[in-house]
Amino acid sequence: LATMAAVPPRLTNVEAQRVMAVLSDALSKLDLLSRVPQCRLPHSESMRDSLGVDVTQLLDEHVALERQYVAVTATPEGCLGGTLPDLETADDELRHSTRVVCRLLREAPGIVTQLQAARATEAGGGEAIVSETMSRFLSALHALQEQAGARLSTTVEEDKEGRETFEEVKARDEKAGQQIKQLRKELRAERASREADVSSRDAVLRKLRATLDTITNTAADEVKAIEAEGKAQEQADHATGAEREAALRAELARLKGELGSRRKEHRESEEALRKKKARCEGEVEQWIAKYDAEVGERYEELKALKAIYAEETAQLAELEAHFARLAAEREAELEAERRVAEELARQQAQERALHDGAARIQAVFRGKTERRLLEKRKAGKGGKGKKK
Repeated sequence: LATMAAVPPRLTNVEAQRVMAVLSDALSKLDLLSRVPQCRLPHSESMRDSLGVDVTQLLDEHVALERQYVAVTATPEGCLGGTLPDLETADDELRHSTRVVCRLLREAPGIVTQLQAARATEAGGGEAIVSETMSRFLSALHALQEQAGARLSTTVEEDKEGRETFEEVKARDEKAGQQIKQLRKELRAERASREADVSSRDAVLRKLRATLDTITNTAADEVKAIEAEGKAQEQADHATGAEREAALRAELARLKGELGSRRKEHRESEEALRKKKARCEGEVEQWIAKYDAEVGERYEELKALKAIYAEETAQLAELEAHFARLAAEREAELEAERRVAEELARQQAQERALHDGAARIQAVFRGKTERRLLEKRKAGKGGKGKKK
């Protein structure tokens, strides 16, 4: 349980695809940035005319930010003047500029080609377009992408099964090697024993011959005196030596026969072990072939899924564009309706103002008319009273 708890969780297919997509996107952006000269641009009027003022100005600003960042990082902290920003500000500005340049180069790949052509023309073909350090970094990142793809496309069960098979074959091979070593050790011991026995017998013969030479080199009188005895003893020793030699030859023939039989047994055992090893190697090759076939199938499935994903992404982009157009049309309609409503409200306000003005004029006119009539009535009543 502790071992299982220590194993990190397995990524899902979608997470694995996201990891590979992030690596691919990073590789693409780094490859584009590696084509742009660092801290300088080729001074070519034709390049500026072909790229345009906006693109040239954007690249010049990016180069200026790179130089500013190099100057900030090279200057000790606390010694920055008023013209240089702090490291965090320079880093943020360079990051934003890098993202803008990546987006520009991805949308217009022809800019990279024109930059490379202008740089090659300026350098006279003697300068590498991509630095060696950047090439090694891109190669390492490519290798990381391939390893991550291979690792993510292999299931835990397949990896575990392959490791178990390898350990089993390795254990069998080690056991066979130990058996061969043990048999060779026994053979060397047998040979050492035989050689020691032969050496001891040779030593006895050399000793007897040395004794015979010593006796031969003694005084002549002693030689003559013991010549008869020596001859007799020599004959006896010769007979005994012949018997012993015959016995030793018989023993040597027996030991050779035994050695031949043991060699035959060892040869048969070695042949059996070789066949067993060949069979194990065949099984390993079969497992490797099966593994390659399964990996190929998984790769084809991954390609099919990527194609489906690309198609659905294209459909999504079309739908988003369609809905964006609908939204724009809806906003235009709402704006037109709002303008119509404002114009209608303005007209109604004008009509209301005219109506209110007319009503006030009529009220004033009626008031004046009523006052005149009232004055006339008062005047008429006053004239009648005087007449009476």
